[in-house]
Amino acid sequence: MAGLKQEVDQVFNAMVNSANVRITTQPVGAGIAMVSDGAAAAWAWAAYVQIVAAAVIPNPCWLIGIHLHTNAVETFYGDLAIASGALAAEVDLAMFPLRSLIVGVTAQTIATVSDLPVYLPFPIRIDGSPRLAGRWRKNTAASAAGGVLKVILAAAVGT
Repeated sequence: MAGLKQEVDQVFNAMVNSANVRITTQPVGAGIAMVSDGAAAAWAWAAYVQIVAAAVIPNPCWLIGIHLHTNAVETFYGDLAIASGALAAEVDLAMFPLRSLIVGVTAQTIATVSDLPVYLPFPIRIDGSPRLAGRWRKNTAASAAGGVLKVILAAAVGT
């Protein structure tokens, strides 16, 4: 782990002196279906859904945001947690409050967070190229509600 000075230098380079920073999204290509597992009751955390396998993301990189779109199943609001770590050993890194508004079975009328990316106020450093996963808790009963997700990462920070 980098010392405090290196951390401050990297945050400065990421937010002010950003000529070398590379912004990417994962997974590459189509996003993943980030949906509740259909078993979790209202406000209970659903099981984790893998976003990317280990050894896929750059080492190190910074989690800077998410993009969730194409809502499905029902209108709900809740929290989406992004985590790192092996299966059954995930550690939540960030939590995003989100909502989904739907009329009918699948018709999306208002996009989640205006269908724009949601950025963290401060980037979160991720070391070691771990597996990334996500999970929902929401105000509705058990269902497979959710949407299509990508995480937004910054790499080459401080180089």
